[in-house]
Amino acid sequence: MAITMRRFTADGSSCAVESVVHAPENSPASGPATGPVTTLLWVDLTGEDLPDFAATAAALGLRESQHEFLCGNRSRLPLHASSPEAVAAVLHRVTTSAEESTQTTRFYFSELRVLTAVGLVVTVQAVEPGQAPLGLQTLLETALRSRPRSSVTASDAVAGLLGAVLREYPVALDELENAIEAMEGVLFQEARLDAELSHRIYQLLQKVHRFDWALRPLESVATERAADAAESSTPGEESSTWADLIMRTRRMRDRVELLRSHLENAVALHSTLLTIEQNEATRRLADASYAQGEQSKKISAWAAILFAPTLIASIYGMNFRHMPELGWAWGYPVAVALMVGLSVTLWAVFKRRQWL
Repeated sequence: MAITMRRFTADGSSCAVESVVHAPENSPASGPATGPVTTLLWVDLTGEDLPDFAATAAALGLRESQHEFLCGNRSRLPLHASSPEAVAAVLHRVTTSAEESTQTTRFYFSELRVLTAVGLVVTVQAVEPGQAPLGLQTLLETALRSRPRSSVTASDAVAGLLGAVLREYPVALDELENAIEAMEGVLFQEARLDAELSHRIYQLLQKVHRFDWALRPLESVATERAADAAESSTPGEESSTWADLIMRTRRMRDRVELLRSHLENAVALHSTLLTIEQNEATRRLADASYAQGEQSKKISAWAAILFAPTLIASIYGMNFRHMPELGWAWGYPVAVALMVGLSVTLWAVFKRRQWL
């Protein structure tokens, strides 16, 4: 893919730039600005363009650390305060799409790396498969045209990029709220406790954490730029723009914090219900074990009671020739009485011990 390069003027108009053979006006290689910057060079890249960007980066006068930052090898880039226009930030986009097959919403989290200097803006979009790229050209034209002035600044472009990224968050947060409400309906109304519901809750909680993680650099960039604008000689409209972006970012973070609270309460409730269900299952198991033990005691007791007469009957049923009791006149009544007596005695013993 070809690297997109356009040069913007103060009135918001732009023209394509085929190549860069030397450092543009007030780039990192050409030193600090000596007067108003009348043009802004924008270089837009995707992940596929990065291998071919080395020559352009050298022509733009980018340092090796800046090139590594744009390539994703660095998550942070220390700025040497050479210019108040210098920004190196990783903005996080969040978009959604409906999955018709599963009737769910898919969330896309992607990076937008931004590197700016006086008169220069470099953006790298890392778009996920299925995610639409951000229309940066139209966005920058609109952002720069809405601030008519004699010069054009990279801060205007950064403000436009930040505002565009923030505009995607309310839609994504609405979808996340709908997913959380659906989960709460299952949890509170159906009171269904299974592995699928647990997995669903923790997936939503993970998404909330990713939203919070994605919003932090947005607020950080807006706060830093607002501080720089407040220290400038003519803050005016620029300060109010950054203040508005800070307010919008904090509003999004408040929504995320509220959703996090909902999910943490859902996790606590789910854990409580799961504990109650486990305790109930343990109680049922204990009751079943107790009932089984009682049945075993009854069976053992009756087996012992029946064993005594069975033993006596077995002895006198052997029919040996020399068994003196067989010739007794009272032999049979005595044997029967002995069997009944032993059985009654054993029954009384087991009954007293509550085995019967």
